[in-house]
Amino acid sequence: MGSTIKLSMNDWLFNAGLVGIYNILKESNFDVKISGQDIEFDYSYLENFEESYFYYFINKYEKSLSWYKIVSYEERIEYHEESNFENFNEKSLEDLNNYIKNVAKYYIKSASYKSTYGLFNNEIDILALEKELSTITLRKKESIEDKIVEVKDRFEKLKVIINFCKSEKGKKYLASKNVIYNIIKNSWNGISFLNPQTKEKDVYIDYKNYFVVPTKEYLDADKSKYKYDCFICDSKIKDLKDDLSFLNMIGFDVNRKSSHVWNFVNDIAICSLCKLIYSCVPAGITYVYDKGIYINDNSSMKNAIDINQKIKSEVLKTDDNTRTLTYKALVTSIQEQSNDKIKYELADIQLIRYEDSKYKFNILSKKSLKVMRDSRDNLDSLIKCGFKEINTYFNIYELVIDSLLNSQNLFTLIHRLFMQKLSSPKDSYFNTFHLISMLKINIRFLKGVGYMKDIDKDAIVREGNASGYYLRKKYDSKGSVDKLNGISYRLLNALKTNNVDSFMDTLLNCYLYAKISVPPIMVDSLKSEEEFKTIGYAFVAGLIEGKDEIKENGGKSDEN
Repeated sequence: MGSTIKLSMNDWLFNAGLVGIYNILKESNFDVKISGQDIEFDYSYLENFEESYFYYFINKYEKSLSWYKIVSYEERIEYHEESNFENFNEKSLEDLNNYIKNVAKYYIKSASYKSTYGLFNNEIDILALEKELSTITLRKKESIEDKIVEVKDRFEKLKVIINFCKSEKGKKYLASKNVIYNIIKNSWNGISFLNPQTKEKDVYIDYKNYFVVPTKEYLDADKSKYKYDCFICDSKIKDLKDDLSFLNMIGFDVNRKSSHVWNFVNDIAICSLCKLIYSCVPAGITYVYDKGIYINDNSSMKNAIDINQKIKSEVLKTDDNTRTLTYKALVTSIQEQSNDKIKYELADIQLIRYEDSKYKFNILSKKSLKVMRDSRDNLDSLIKCGFKEINTYFNIYELVIDSLLNSQNLFTLIHRLFMQKLSSPKDSYFNTFHLISMLKINIRFLKGVGYMKDIDKDAIVREGNASGYYLRKKYDSKGSVDKLNGISYRLLNALKTNNVDSFMDTLLNCYLYAKISVPPIMVDSLKSEEEFKTIGYAFVAGLIEGKDEIKENGGKSDEN
């Protein structure tokens, strides 16, 4: 085998694996060359690659791991000990009990952690110590001062547990279990350390024997007599034993599903090197618990690496774990592209999202990219907004991004939110300020697909909204605000069905009742369907909610 290994970009999943192995090697300070669509690294880097593999995941996702939840409590222990427990109060005791019950005891006796204890050459019986650990009960007539002795006892036990977890082997094996089930398992399953029947307790050895050793043997072998071809890279392979069945939602069991291949004869097999690359897919895709995102920019390795690293850095710099975060990271990365050398205008980009244990595919068109890039402030205002329908919470930011990714205008979503606001205001964590933001985003989208080319989005939305607001004030002065809900329903139904006559009839009756003239902007709305709906919804927004009621987050706390 030569001194270097050179690989080229292929399908999106293989590309994610290439980005992954690049990330893994760079995290261990190895020199990796990228040129065009190729990646090249030294053969010697495969030595102890299993160590680099787990080191990457543990280092990148450290603060999201249960291992970190255990060891991070050390700071609180040190704080209270150094201050001689002067600031230890009932809230501190509540936090301590919660940590003991839901963190220390819960994880120490978990099956995944227990499976590693045999690898420790340690005199500490960690499971026995866990059984000795208990919460502290504060009775009615007792004060916090009465419990300090017990607190000190728990702290001593916890320090032993924390030091056990912080040890070199503790972090190596306990944290590796976390990344296996939180990160790696999202991409592949059923083999190596994810095979329920594996006999090897050391996940590092298991990975090495299953992926690294076969790769080195394959690269060193004489392939002149091999008669099969690798399905991915076309290299010669000896047999068809290595297939894609271990890849989630991609591969299939060739023995049980022979109907999936031509003439029931399987010819889908890969070489050991490609299998190693696929094992690195979790390092290429950015995961937040059960959600993931990857941008398949196959114009070059550099672009693919840069954009996905941006997304990962955005995701991992916060403790949030919602799907909104992955979308926010995507949008932020797109918005930053104007400051970088990466240019996405050359071609549409494939976006892959991992949600609900499935891959979802979208094409990030040039037009959608531009809308998201130009709508930074409007999109940011929607992040904490949402609503509940039948006990299910929906985040508006996610719904807007979903629509843009699917190249759909926002009129249907805007109408849904108006109806929600009128029918269930208590379950609507947004206000008309956010609906106006959506209208502005929608105008950018419509302009991108050829509509409303010469329209000033701010002007028509502002004037339409102001017209509704001042009509509302007129009704208020007449003591007739209660009539506006019914009027709003009629206007919204007309907008939904694009019934201009019905909308204008209702509008004219309102202005006759208020004894004021119809604003010119409402006449302008008749020029096209898009202007009619845009101005119409802006008008209804002003009609149903006064300016003094507008709050930036819709009155919603930072939950969800």
